[in-house]
Amino acid sequence: MTQQYENTLRQLIIDILGDADTSDYAISSEITDQWFAKRKVEQNKNDGFLFEKRIIYYADFEDLGVIIDKNWNQFLPILKDKKRFQVFFNEVAQFKKTINSGYELIQSQENLLAGIVMDIKNAITIYNNQKNLVDDYFISIQKISDNLGSAWLTSNTEHQKKPILKVGDAYELLVEANDPKDRKITYQVAHFTGKLRIQQDSNRFNFKIDKNLIGQNTMLIIKAFTQEADYKNESIRKIYVTVLPA
Repeated sequence: MTQQYENTLRQLIIDILGDADTSDYAISSEITDQWFAKRKVEQNKNDGFLFEKRIIYYADFEDLGVIIDKNWNQFLPILKDKKRFQVFFNEVAQFKKTINSGYELIQSQENLLAGIVMDIKNAITIYNNQKNLVDDYFISIQKISDNLGSAWLTSNTEHQKKPILKVGDAYELLVEANDPKDRKITYQVAHFTGKLRIQQDSNRFNFKIDKNLIGQNTMLIIKAFTQEADYKNESIRKIYVTVLPA
């Protein structure tokens, strides 16, 4: 659950300050240089293909607290009370140290941690509800990437550069989706004619390109949806690839 809190902070920072390498987090270059070095290591481990490119995900937990402190005026509308946030943040930091030392949290600590996680999620939800955002209710696909280094970041994917594949190639797609109510997400990739259809719980697809997909503008339909919602809750993106004969 400490990871939930940490990832919630990272997403909050992205929403407020951005996730580009050039985003201004008001933090020292010595610290950001460490982030870039860690990302380079991760890139090399994955041969430059599927790895987390957003630099904020290479920040240490303590760095997240510094970023929010340095940019408090921008986070104020959401977090409201700086002292309260710092107290909760420090509690989670202590819980992380306990877990990293190989010890388990006692029941009262787990209850407190669950309350802290729920508190920050509620604060974000309340803020978003004030803006009446669609994202408060419906799942969204935020990013699609493949093992060729291609990435689709927006809904307007049909105008982005098409990766080139050949029949027999092993193709891998990674779909990053978010449901604001943390419901279980099911993922699907399909060819519009039905020649390909894979549905699974994992957001990472691995499949072989066959001759049925040959074409200059082969459209693949990516869908993420939740079965637990009491309303239709799905996000669909179309990506295009070029598939050459063997």
